[in-house]
Amino acid sequence: MHSKDGKLEDGVKRRDESPSSKKWSPRATRHEMRLPLCYRLEGRQEWSPGEAINISKSGLLFSSDEMLDVATKLEIIFQASGVTLLRSSTRKAFVVRRMLSNWPDTRVLFGVRFGD
Repeated sequence: MHSKDGKLEDGVKRRDESPSSKKWSPRATRHEMRLPLCYRLEGRQEWSPGEAINISKSGLLFSSDEMLDVATKLEIIFQASGVTLLRSSTRKAFVVRRMLSNWPDTRVLFGVRFGD
C-alpha cells in the first residue's frame, strides 16, 4: 500500500518517484530506407561511403566498411559523390552504438544521434 508521499508502507520510495529516474519519452518514428551517404570524422577532409538503413528525426542507422568507435563525431551527407548540393544536406552526428548484423551479409551497423 502507498502513502501520500509516494512511499510504500515499509518506507521504501517507489522507483518512479526517485530523483535520479529519467522521464520517459517515446522513441522517434523510424523510416526504413536504403540510401547511399558519405560521412567524415570530425577534423578529416576525406569522405567515406556508407548506406543509410533507417532514419528518424533524432538519428540514423547506417552501415560502413570502416570501424567507428562509440562517441565518434561525424558529418553526414546524403549523396554518394560530388559537391554538397545544399548546406542543409550536411548533418552533424555522433555514434551512440554499434552492432554486428548477420543478415543477409555480415556487416557493422552504427546508430548515430543528430546534433553537435
